[in-house]
Amino acid sequence: MPILGNGKTNNPKIMFVFINPTHANSSSRKDWKGPRFPFIGTKAVWRIFHRAGLFDYDLMKEIEISKTWSIDFTNKVLDFLKSKSLYITNIVKWTGEDATLPNKEKIKLFLPILKKEIEIVQPEYIITFGLIPFENLTGQKIKLGDYYNKVIVDKKIKWYEKTFKNTSTKIIPCYFPVGRGNPKRATEMLRLINKL
Repeated sequence: MPILGNGKTNNPKIMFVFINPTHANSSSRKDWKGPRFPFIGTKAVWRIFHRAGLFDYDLMKEIEISKTWSIDFTNKVLDFLKSKSLYITNIVKWTGEDATLPNKEKIKLFLPILKKEIEIVQPEYIITFGLIPFENLTGQKIKLGDYYNKVIVDKKIKWYEKTFKNTSTKIIPCYFPVGRGNPKRATEMLRLINKL
């Protein structure tokens, strides 16, 4: 099943945009009856959010000891995201069958949906994990290592202003926090983002 975004759906402070949902997401199953959003039933991304000060200690403890997420627990995580004015989504809404990055055709297919989602949700900041969402939303190419070095030295986040129809937002690139990404650098950047 497709995985759409969720969290605070009306003017959240931060919208996190990942690349595509993991096939390990519990809510991608057809028989899942609870809310659907990225990283349900997984651990790695929530650990990074927790280390960066963006996720609750007690919820993280429960994630660490649980093998599966109940619908009640999923709703607790969703309530937490709403309370902290956070929204999580992906540029591509289809999980795929493995951890392969989406091709250009899939990105082109789903990008208009993400842009419409941004117009509806109207986040103050968008954090893009990896260059795929950043470049497709801004139309700009950057070297993430150069951006990271400047941010860490200055201890100040730089953003890129972008307007989607009548929605003006600030887009901030970040390392992908798991897998092919760089968890250490993503955590450092998210700690600075958490101070915005």
